Amino acid sequence: MKFEYLTDSNTYFRFIPTWTRRLQIYTDSGKPTAELDRLGHADFRVGPTWTPTSELDHRLEDADFRIRPTRTPTSELDRLEHADFRQCTGSESQNKMSASMKMTQVEQDDETDLFKPEYKKYKRKDKALDLSDVIDFSTGNSSLIREYNLQKVSHPAVHGLRDAESWKAYCLEGFPGFIFINNPFKHGCQKYWIERCVLDFPQRPCRTNLDVLMDTEKLGNIWDTCQLKEGKQITGKDSLMMNLRWVTMGYNYEWNTRAYYDEMKTPFPNDLWEICRYVAAAIGYPEFSAETTIVNYYHTDHGTCSMGPHKDISEIDHDAPLLSFSFGQDSLFLLGGLDRSTKPVCLYMHSGDICIMSKDCRLVYHAMPRILRADDDKLSECFDFDSSYNGCETCELHRLQEDEHNDKQSCDMKINGKDRSAVDYKLLKTFMDCTRVNMNVRQVLPPGGKAIKDYEQPVCPSSKTGYQMEMTST
Repeated sequence: MKFEYLTDSNTYFRFIPTWTRRLQIYTDSGKPTAELDRLGHADFRVGPTWTPTSELDHRLEDADFRIRPTRTPTSELDRLEHADFRQCTGSESQNKMSASMKMTQVEQDDETDLFKPEYKKYKRKDKALDLSDVIDFSTGNSSLIREYNLQKVSHPAVHGLRDAESWKAYCLEGFPGFIFINNPFKHGCQKYWIERCVLDFPQRPCRTNLDVLMDTEKLGNIWDTCQLKEGKQITGKDSLMMNLRWVTMGYNYEWNTRAYYDEMKTPFPNDLWEICRYVAAAIGYPEFSAETTIVNYYHTDHGTCSMGPHKDISEIDHDAPLLSFSFGQDSLFLLGGLDRSTKPVCLYMHSGDICIMSKDCRLVYHAMPRILRADDDKLSECFDFDSSYNGCETCELHRLQEDEHNDKQSCDMKINGKDRSAVDYKLLKTFMDCTRVNMNVRQVLPPGGKAIKDYEQPVCPSSKTGYQMEMTST
């Protein structure tokens, strides 16, 4: 897999040998040169004026597939996370793609789509944002909010968490299986996870969206490179960090086939496994084993500030919960039903909040239409980059929990005791001032499962058409 650049038209295309998607680009002879079902509604004209032949702004979330002369994408190719283009070779490539592009629409259900209008309402920026209906668990401003009784956890809290007995957990009337935990982290201890997500995870052996653009193995630590070469420009459009969309670990999600494979597995960080084990035990899943994570990076006033409606269905085990951790700027989160005829509710996500999708809520539609600027005073309680507080070490967060419940080996990601003396925390604060980081963790195999190849690919039981859109979760 690689990107091929067509310098004559200033476009870039992901080139893969096999195309098994619905949306097709046809040549003059009528034969498809590519299949792009992930864009779902896309219809592009490739030409010097870049005039779209479809509602590019509405259907593709303002995507613009141009790049600058430096070949740095100004668009959100990896925000869509599934935009794959077969390169037409020869001098006819531009004409073929501009003149004969067609698509086969996915058959839509007959029910009214009540999800998309809500998504557009909160996403659009040409009107004043009305937040009067947004549920905020930190203030308890909705009659739908119910307290959730957590389970007693027999092993100690780890990696910045307070004991589960002191947590505030909630559920929502009408959405069984959805659980919300209001920031269960100790004062300042989110700093540890921000360091992990920004400084540590985006490097080998983890996979990132940047792998197809450059040799990230030779590049080494992405943050170190950006800190050295970009400095204060680290939040510019062309910054490598601002073009980092996602990182995967454990079973690495394959965007092209929307599946996991045994041969595409990298080490899963021990500290993340431990914190997920503790959270899952507190909600009644003591046997939960984190096997894959997608870390997403979103930015205010930047292309990667939303995630469209989707379901997360690619795991073999749908009985295990999905855990989602938020750090940094606030966001709006839409929670819907098994089909789009259910009008979603809109929720605030603040730094440190954890949401869990389980049981009936495991396979529902959800989306993240917008990133919002968080209150600086509240963020300083979550992570204070300006103080001399050393995050985890003073709270013993680097201590591996050696107890009878821990069947994981010592951390294999070179994190514990990592020297942070070279980190420019003012620069990290600048980056987080416009960034939301989301860790989305899932169990792939059923309990006792050994290999993905032993199971059939999962099918979403709620699907009426047999087709579901799979993206990263928020």
